[in-house]
Amino acid sequence: MKCTRKVLKVLSRFVVSLFFGLFAIKIASFWKFSFIYGASRAMFSGATATVPLVGLFGGGIVSLIIFMLLLMSRYALFGVSSLHILAFYLPGLFSALYFSCGNRLVRLIVPILCMILFISHPMGGQAFVYSFFWLIPIVIYFSRSKQIFLNALASTFIAHAVGSVIWIYTVPMSVYAWYALIPIVCIERLAISSAIVILYKISCYLKRRSRGYLVSKRKISYNT
Repeated sequence: MKCTRKVLKVLSRFVVSLFFGLFAIKIASFWKFSFIYGASRAMFSGATATVPLVGLFGGGIVSLIIFMLLLMSRYALFGVSSLHILAFYLPGLFSALYFSCGNRLVRLIVPILCMILFISHPMGGQAFVYSFFWLIPIVIYFSRSKQIFLNALASTFIAHAVGSVIWIYTVPMSVYAWYALIPIVCIERLAISSAIVILYKISCYLKRRSRGYLVSKRKISYNT
């Protein structure tokens, strides 16, 4: 009986995390703040800052399932005309896995591999300076910092690395275009990292408040 209750409790938490994660991402996606260079209508949205927190609070499995659900719904509604569609989904998964897993594969190997893949491309080899952005998560990994802003910054640059590699192999862009993006990326990633920190603090506050409310309700019901 106790075992069944534990299983149901874990399952209910999983379902709630999954539902809340999808709901939060959908709501945040309505806030558009920056165009994606090379895409005709696509824009960065608040979901870019929300997805990493799903990994932090919901875990890697929830993040993976949400990624699959979003990708399948995109395919069901619009089909897949090009692999560059992955650039709108896969980077978010890796930024979520950064927070949920915390292992060497995501935090160290992924940015190194992205640098190699980017520089190996003919255009990427000429715009190799652009890949230096991905040294940031590598440095933060070796610093072992627990500061939320630095980890948010690292997660956004890992997402940026994955997205850029997909983009350079699927969307034609000139070397000059990649260099022109450098100052834009600096502002964009700092803004996203700051948004992650703000949302993280709000989430922690709401979580503490909800726990306090539940405890007080239990006391009231016990006393009465």
